[in-house]
Amino acid sequence: MENLHERLDGEANIMMEEARKVIAFVFQKKGKERMTEKEFYMVLSFEMGWLTPGEGMKIIEYALQHHLLEKEGDEIYPTFDYKSVEVPLGFKFDSKKMQELERGLIPRVMGKIMKEKKVGERNLRNEVRRLSEEMNIYPEIAVLLLAKKNGVEIEEFIEEAWELITGKG
Repeated sequence: MENLHERLDGEANIMMEEARKVIAFVFQKKGKERMTEKEFYMVLSFEMGWLTPGEGMKIIEYALQHHLLEKEGDEIYPTFDYKSVEVPLGFKFDSKKMQELERGLIPRVMGKIMKEKKVGERNLRNEVRRLSEEMNIYPEIAVLLLAKKNGVEIEEFIEEAWELITGKG
C-alpha cells in the first residue's frame, strides 16, 4: 500500500509543479502581479499557441482548486512567489501535460472536495492517507469515502473507481 501512496504523492507533486511553472511563466512573461483570466489564457492560447482557450481556462480552474491562484474581483494572482520559480529554457505546456493534469481520479476528487468544502490540500491528502491505512483500502476509495462523508457528490467518479480497483474497463 505504501508504494501506492508514494506514487500518488509523486504524481500529484509533478502535476502541481507543472501547474506552478506554467503560472510562473505567464506572470513572468507579462511582468504583472495580477491579471484577468482572459489575459492569462490569451498568453497560453494566442501568444504561445500551446493550448486552446478552453484548456487555458481549465488550468485556471485547476490552479484555483489547488490554491495556486486566488481570485479577487475579476483578477487572478499567484499564491506563491512566482518570480522565484525557475522556468527552464524551452519550457512548454501543451495539451499532453494538460491531459496529465486532469487524468488522476484522486486529484479530481480532492479538487472537488477542496472547492466545495474549503479544505486545504495537505490536510486532505493526510486524511486520505490515514483513512487508507486505517481501513486498509485503496487511496482512491478513501478519497471517495471522505467526499461522501463531507456531503460531496461522488456519483460521477464511481464507475472509474470501480474500473481502477477491479482492473476492468
